[in-house]
Amino acid sequence: MAGLTVGFLSLLPYALSQTASQSRAALEEQIWQHRNLGKAFYENPTTFAQAVDEFKIALDLAPDSVRERINYGIALLRAGKTEEGMAELRTAQEQDPSVPHTWFNLGIEYKRESEYERAIEQLAQMARLVPDEAVTHYNLGYLYKLTGNDEQSLEHLERSAQLDPNLAGPRFQLYNTYRAMGRGEDAARELRAFQEIRARQAGAAVPEDLDWSYYAEIYETIDLRSAPETAAELKFETQVINADLGGAAVGLTLFDANADGAPDLLVWSAERARLLLGGSSIAEDSGLEQIRGVIGAAPGDFNNDGRDDLCVITAGGAALYANENGKFTRQATQLPEGDFRKAVWLDYDHDYDVDLFLLGANSKLLRNEGNSDFGDRTATFPFATGTAVDGVVIDLVPDANGWDLAVAYAGGPGKLYRDQLGGRYEAVDLAALPAGARYLMARDFNNDGKTDLAASSSGKVVLLTNDGKGFAASATDAAAPDRFDFADVENRGYADLIAGGSILRNGGMGRFTSGTVIAQDAKFSTAADFDQDGRIDLAAVLADGSLQLLKNQTETSNHWLGVALTGVKNLQLAAEAEVEIKTGQLYQKQVYRGLPLHFGLGTYQTADAVRITWPNALIQNEVRQEGNRKAEYKEAPRLSGSCPMIFTWNGKEFEFITDVLGVAPLGATAGDGIYFPVDHDEYIQIAGRSLAPVDGQYEIRITEELREVAFLDQIQLIAVDHPAEVDLFTNDKFKAPPFPEFRLFGVEERIHPKAARDKEGRDVLAKLVRKDSQYPDGYRRDYAGVAELHHLDLDFGDAAQDNRAVLVLSGWVDWADGSVFLGASQQKGGGLVMPYLQVKNKAGQWQTVFEDMGIPAGKPKTIVVDLTGKFLSDSREIRIVTNLCVYWDEIFLSEDIAEPQVRLTEVNAASAEFRYRGFSLPVIHAERKQPERFDYQTWMPVSMWNPTPGMYTRYGTVNPLIEEADDRFVIMGSGDELRLLFPENKMPPLAQGWTRDFLLLVDGWAKDQDANTAYSQTVEPLPFHDMTVYPYPAEEKFPAGETHRSYQAEYNTRPALRLLRPVNERQWEARSRP
Repeated sequence: MAGLTVGFLSLLPYALSQTASQSRAALEEQIWQHRNLGKAFYENPTTFAQAVDEFKIALDLAPDSVRERINYGIALLRAGKTEEGMAELRTAQEQDPSVPHTWFNLGIEYKRESEYERAIEQLAQMARLVPDEAVTHYNLGYLYKLTGNDEQSLEHLERSAQLDPNLAGPRFQLYNTYRAMGRGEDAARELRAFQEIRARQAGAAVPEDLDWSYYAEIYETIDLRSAPETAAELKFETQVINADLGGAAVGLTLFDANADGAPDLLVWSAERARLLLGGSSIAEDSGLEQIRGVIGAAPGDFNNDGRDDLCVITAGGAALYANENGKFTRQATQLPEGDFRKAVWLDYDHDYDVDLFLLGANSKLLRNEGNSDFGDRTATFPFATGTAVDGVVIDLVPDANGWDLAVAYAGGPGKLYRDQLGGRYEAVDLAALPAGARYLMARDFNNDGKTDLAASSSGKVVLLTNDGKGFAASATDAAAPDRFDFADVENRGYADLIAGGSILRNGGMGRFTSGTVIAQDAKFSTAADFDQDGRIDLAAVLADGSLQLLKNQTETSNHWLGVALTGVKNLQLAAEAEVEIKTGQLYQKQVYRGLPLHFGLGTYQTADAVRITWPNALIQNEVRQEGNRKAEYKEAPRLSGSCPMIFTWNGKEFEFITDVLGVAPLGATAGDGIYFPVDHDEYIQIAGRSLAPVDGQYEIRITEELREVAFLDQIQLIAVDHPAEVDLFTNDKFKAPPFPEFRLFGVEERIHPKAARDKEGRDVLAKLVRKDSQYPDGYRRDYAGVAELHHLDLDFGDAAQDNRAVLVLSGWVDWADGSVFLGASQQKGGGLVMPYLQVKNKAGQWQTVFEDMGIPAGKPKTIVVDLTGKFLSDSREIRIVTNLCVYWDEIFLSEDIAEPQVRLTEVNAASAEFRYRGFSLPVIHAERKQPERFDYQTWMPVSMWNPTPGMYTRYGTVNPLIEEADDRFVIMGSGDELRLLFPENKMPPLAQGWTRDFLLLVDGWAKDQDANTAYSQTVEPLPFHDMTVYPYPAEEKFPAGETHRSYQAEYNTRPALRLLRPVNERQWEARSRP
């Protein structure tokens, strides 16, 4: 007994140390969970308070941790609590002055608050701690310039450009500095460098932000980690599948054939093809049984009904099969003849439908034009010469707007076709992809956030690791006679390699260890959770042509999470959406292909954050997701582009009036090679009750709420004094040229229609006799903003007997974006149909009198159509026809067409302050049958996108830029605000019996980030009033005289803000970290 006691006591220190170690590990994991939650909340513009709370909990768990205090401080800054955030960073700086993060962040904050000397003090110490940090030197150069120390400014700007030749900001500042010093040759050199950098940066996933470096970000960088030790022996139960193929199986493909959210298999021999539901049950009468000589089959939902269709390649060519509730019907569509090896579905032109690449000896690009029609666009694509043998969609740059295509060729190295947006691609060499490589796969197999490539070459699997700029190849020991796959077979959070009947365990950092044989001599392998038990199963075709289903029976306590997506504005199957998972220290990323994704969580029971980047680049965060289930996420309603918003102080609060510059959409596409014509001025009506003076000033705020850039050239407030009994309306509207001239219409008596019916004959009169936000909305439409061709019939009885009247229409338009318009234009009989107006002729037939009557330019507005002389008979019936989502509120006639009695007083702003504000809370109707509203009182610091890359107007006073239309404008990005004060004393007293309303004249343009908008990914090229079109031809140039050069040098000096960071910051460290 004594010996037992002595033995126990001798083990006690070890046991206690083990307990302490486990406790420390548990605490560290708990801190990591709160860090991850904080980061997820930090990225969601509605949850900054929760981000602060999570980082505060992490700090409370580790009160002496400088890291946690820095994170807490940065979260406070993002939440708008600047003083508190700076106080925490100062405390962290006192705790450990050697940490660069505090010096950098405090320096930037002092710069923003115009405390330049304190900013220099902080950043100078930052430069001493990290001498080779380029952004720090840029900011020091900029600050020294502001404080008049030209020698120090030049030194730091030159150092910044030397450290990072890819930064545009230092080049621009050096250009201005050298020009001011009279060093013309140096100035010209820097200007050329600046322009070259800007050209390379076009379409960058993350815009240049010179207030950001590695040291500015939440301190939670993900390092490549080794995978945990394997905890269990892999066990698989083999089931031989009799697929009744009439011969040896020679290929298989994985997809969801019956739209039940579970994987199915298409397997084929030389004699026939079979659809196996759940991987094992033969689907009788699938419509595919009689297909012979299959070379390959590619699933893709070409009609966007939420079910994967098929393109099947045989020796006889390629054919399309539509999925009709699990039964496949061959389409009559005639695809080009040719020797094809692979079909790839990809929405190459970003118009919300999948297009088809047929790769082979003479590769083809077929554009989806709706209704199972495909147009040959091969001539527009830079296919390389040679026989393509395989291809796969990949995102070379994470979070970018485009999708690239990697293609292997028989006689030489591969090609990477880089997406330049707008249906344009650039072919670049992919030397790391060997000649003749087959079975290309795109997967982030080293968990660094960048999608890698893998291929079968010379009987082995070759790994091509993505470094963000290109690929580095490395061979593995994995035998791959043919198809292989990646899958996390033990739910560890790391994708293992399944090849040649063996499983090679992922050891982390892109390393795969020796394999476990599970199916001897397998030629084709694929992986999915066929029995839906949370463990990945395998399907394999063996060398003898037999088919095996290997059900995963591995005993493991690890957890998992399935992710199923449903697009709303994006395609229903959400192909090419990126899904990222953070839990504890574990990070994973996969690309959605229409089947639910499977993520192993290791020992974690929940995912701290799930981040979805939808194909149109909008981001959705889901926090604290329970594991061991399939989570289903539907695309959240979002706005991306529209126009700047106008808010007025009404005496109680800032009131949302409407949007502006809907008449001036720069580069907005209406179809192939067609861009909307661009007007440039708009008069916004503001009721007198909506604008109240405070201390003798009328205050108006213009905000940029969405994913676009605005150019504001002239802004005037116009007091409109008129008799109180008269309502005034402007001639403004969105329409094709000739653009409407400024005109006011006065209305004393409103003549509402006697009858009103929609296309289906429904009585809609009650919805049109007053402005009450009730609209005739019975026509069919989709969420993207595409409607059926529909009409509205109005009967005004015996009004306007002298054929003199104006039609006044109040309403709004739910605009589809350019990519949607592009897709619609490609369909037969499709395309944009602007509202045209018809009346009845003497034969009682409808006859068009306005081919384009115009529409409200966005949010609720009123337009006027002058019908004088337009009625062709005694009938006063009117028909309005369109396929736009136009919602009419009140419609009436006025017989008074005389010029109204009115006095106009134009007033310039006494104060124009430009600043960053953030975003108002949008209120979006679930079916988009009400206009979006913006609650100015509810403020969010960031949104779900970054501003367009480029140079913007610096913050501060900008009065000279908005006083006249002279092509010197305020350039606004997402989150910016222009605060305007107009003096009341510049307006005359009101006459007795008169009232005062207002017009706000805004001259300028707006350009959104839609993939098919011209130059959507850059601020430039800048617009100007003398341009004939946008994009303008090469012979037209933005004014280049001294006035405009000085304007750009003085004002356009602020790089795009970087509001939204990647989940995995490690992929961007190389740019800023020494």
